[in-house]
Amino acid sequence: MVTQSMMKQLGHNIDVVTNGAEAVRAVQRCTYDLILMDVCMPVMDGLQATKLIRSSEETGNWDAAKQAGIEQSVLDRDYEYPDPSTKRIPIVAMTANALSESAEECFANGMDSFVSKPVSLQKLKECIEQYLR
Repeated sequence: MVTQSMMKQLGHNIDVVTNGAEAVRAVQRCTYDLILMDVCMPVMDGLQATKLIRSSEETGNWDAAKQAGIEQSVLDRDYEYPDPSTKRIPIVAMTANALSESAEECFANGMDSFVSKPVSLQKLKECIEQYLR
């Protein structure tokens, strides 16, 4: 909720989901300029959700998400799969774990950047400005 409020203060429209499976479904339904992904979420963590999103970007299909148990009916809707030459969606990890090995794990799973919580308005602004210019 804090990050949601900060994003609104910065003038950004956002969608909020409560777990990694919902994040994958949201990306399947909508086009996003940036994803702020909490690493620790119920149902499916942010690392797994990021891997599934990256798999879709690379393969042009949601087969990996289907195998992970994401609802078939959601994934079978008409969807224009991304052109492999298209820029991938930047995914910023948000975590309470500030250890360097946590950042390395995020990068290894396809995340582009890493922000430790609690995050300040200034730090969030600097982070998203890297990707939304």
